[in-house]
Amino acid sequence: MSFSHPRQADRVDDQPEATPAPAALLELLDADHTQTILAETRDTPRSARALADACGASRATIYRRLNRLEDAGIVDSGMRYDADGHHRTVYEATLESVTVDVTDDGYSLSVTTDSGASTAPDPPRLRSSD
Repeated sequence: MSFSHPRQADRVDDQPEATPAPAALLELLDADHTQTILAETRDTPRSARALADACGASRATIYRRLNRLEDAGIVDSGMRYDADGHHRTVYEATLESVTVDVTDDGYSLSVTTDSGASTAPDPPRLRSSD
């Protein structure tokens, strides 16, 4: 994904509605709990409950942040099924890098995501017969 930001106002007339403006994306990346969420979900999908514990925040706060991150395309969600039949939504970061280039017109922002990120459920764990 590439974004650009003109020096004047936050004009993003040529960008799709779902794509956040560069300034909004930078603000989201700097928002409370975002960096912890991204770090916690980088290698292992996590539930909102686990993320709330890691961030020391309410689940409502974490869900709001996760929704914004998912809308921005830097977090994916999926369903994890436990061997006992329970299921939960888990979240996984897809963000690999953000590059900000200063240009004559302001700045441009490039976001690289891992399009191969997977929130596929873990295989069921077999219970030992001990």
